[in-house]
Amino acid sequence: MGDVAIDLAIRYQIGAARGIRSVLSAMDIQSDEFFASFGQTINNLILRHRKDLERKRRVVSPPGAHRAPSLSKTSHSKSQRRARWVDGTPEYSFYICGLRKLFPKARFIHIVRDVPSVVRSMLNFHRIAGNRLVANEEQAYDYWLRAVSACLKAEQAYGPRVVLRLRYSDLVDAPETAMRSVLKFVGERYVTASLTPLQERINSSKVPADFKIGDPETDPVLVERATRLSTEMTETPQPLEASPAAAEEMEAEFYERVRYVAAVDSEYHRAKQIIATLQKEHAQQESSYHAELRRMQAEHAQQETSYRAELQRMQAEHAQQETSYRAELQRMQAEYAQQEASYRAERQRHERSVAELTDRLRKQLWDTRRLSRLLDDTENAAVRLRSSRRWKLANPGAAIQAKLFPGKVSLGYGHLEKIVAAYSQWRASHPEIAKIEDATKAARSSILPSNAQENSDKKVEDFPEIQSIRKIAISETSAEPE
Repeated sequence: MGDVAIDLAIRYQIGAARGIRSVLSAMDIQSDEFFASFGQTINNLILRHRKDLERKRRVVSPPGAHRAPSLSKTSHSKSQRRARWVDGTPEYSFYICGLRKLFPKARFIHIVRDVPSVVRSMLNFHRIAGNRLVANEEQAYDYWLRAVSACLKAEQAYGPRVVLRLRYSDLVDAPETAMRSVLKFVGERYVTASLTPLQERINSSKVPADFKIGDPETDPVLVERATRLSTEMTETPQPLEASPAAAEEMEAEFYERVRYVAAVDSEYHRAKQIIATLQKEHAQQESSYHAELRRMQAEHAQQETSYRAELQRMQAEHAQQETSYRAELQRMQAEYAQQEASYRAERQRHERSVAELTDRLRKQLWDTRRLSRLLDDTENAAVRLRSSRRWKLANPGAAIQAKLFPGKVSLGYGHLEKIVAAYSQWRASHPEIAKIEDATKAARSSILPSNAQENSDKKVEDFPEIQSIRKIAISETSAEPE
């Protein structure tokens, strides 16, 4: 009903905003009368349907389950009957100002209990209600601190005639005394039956005996503030007089909340308009996007078809080129194989020719060597002949000349001496004749089968010994002795 008071305040402001042109202000309906009329209607409805509530509560609620707010009735006589109803909703602690506007004659009882017990109870509220009242210990301390601060502000603003502070421990330890003070506060006489409702704990959590509090995640500053306030309430009595300043402060806070809720409502409607506008723009943009998407999809499909056709063309062209390249490769491989076979045959023919020429040259070298040895023997024979006694007796002039001129060779037998002289001169100009044995061995090794493959690519001219021997052969043919 706290929200009802705020909503009525908003509606009253709207109904009286235009002065004489507004129905409420034109009829001089003040806000107090406006609130009280709705409050009286609510009161009549509750009293009229009290029996229905009690009947449903007895039928529906099982033992130990969460009960609806209890109603109590006190009768003075059959001719004069008054009834009161009690609502113990904790949230009403934040709406005391608004509830007083709805119910000007209402009385408020502030039941005070130490904060650790309340926190333990709130943390175990789900055991009877099925849902959690708070999520954790810090929220429990914060809720208690805000609710108790609001009730203390109401005690200060409205005084002990409107708000009564009652200790929870008094209800438990001295129920009769506590109930007498409560009935005196609301203007009712005490009867023994008044203690009957206290025999059943309503909306009380079933806290396990071993349940402990002290979560390290809880803000220690918040715990300290709540504990200090709990101690102050125990040690400090309730104010004896109402404070107009505090009442004005609560009134200002109430209308501040009214303005906030009205602004929230206004902002809510404005937000709905903005959302409707955005939804319309979104629908238009979505339609445009869908059209653009369809266009792009069609364009993509067309491009994909074109690309697929181009890909097929390129694949066919590639296949054709690959076939052509393979045919050309096979042709070149066949041609290469044919050329390689021709080159191998040509090299073998060349090797055979080289081998034949080398063999012939070797034979010529051996013949040259034998001729050289024969000429050496001839020269030696001529030297022995010149030094023989017979030759000296036959040629006394040459013998005398040889003694007179030892360095000069005398001619003995005409043409033979000329041949020997020419050979000596030729041998002196051809010192490579001394290496003719090595040249012959080199020529022989070049035609051996074991080295045929290694020397198959060499030419006859690559051997320097053969070059010198060839020069000797040429000189022999061109320098015949006289």
